[in-house]
Amino acid sequence: MAIETTVKCALITGASRGIGKAVALEFAKAGINVMINYFGDDKEALEVKHQAETYGVRAEIFHADVSEPVQVQELFEAIDNLFGRIDILVNNAGIAQAVSVTEMTDEQWDRMIKIHMYGTFYTSRAAARRMTEQKSGRIINVTSDVVSQGAAEFAHYAAAKGGITAFTKSLARELAPYVLVNAVAPGGTFTDIRSSLEETQDKNDARYLLNRLAFPQEIARSVLFLASDDGSIYTGQVLGANGGSVMNG
Repeated sequence: MAIETTVKCALITGASRGIGKAVALEFAKAGINVMINYFGDDKEALEVKHQAETYGVRAEIFHADVSEPVQVQELFEAIDNLFGRIDILVNNAGIAQAVSVTEMTDEQWDRMIKIHMYGTFYTSRAAARRMTEQKSGRIINVTSDVVSQGAAEFAHYAAAKGGITAFTKSLARELAPYVLVNAVAPGGTFTDIRSSLEETQDKNDARYLLNRLAFPQEIARSVLFLASDDGSIYTGQVLGANGGSVMNG
């Protein structure tokens, strides 16, 4: 994986666990300094920081709700002060919640849209301003295979991820040629949200040609590819890291 690492700094949102944690550690392993954004447990974020630092990079943590523009502004001010630049933004922060449309409250819909779509907009806007000025950068958004196939009781989640997919393509056109904007759309992934792989495997296997869920590290490697020099021809693309649940092309 060809990456220039001397001054690279990456912000990963929602990076204290799951896919975000895996991305932060894959980046650190590749020699990229990381800003670990989180909204949950301080101990989890500190553990990711300590693991990242074992690879010899600089790692910092910052507590912020990406759906709040003031907190996003403070996050980027911290990046400016601590790292002096941002080269890679990974918009991973999100929530998932099963609820039927007939039972869904306004608050549940709004929260889903705010965290995913507003959060991606706020961080991308701040990153784009800096990346455009330095004439380089990568923005990578984490979407989902439900955008292509839907998911009962996840209409708000699918709508939010679908919005991010459309935003990715439009932003790629707007920021080219210096800033590359892409997305990774995972299928079912074994994260710490699931109590065990065995509890979900039978339920989810039928959708996937590989007969299993993905591991966070597998998704993280797709993100790393798009951040690397090997991904330099990709912009406006969605990589389907989904085990065959959706076939593109």
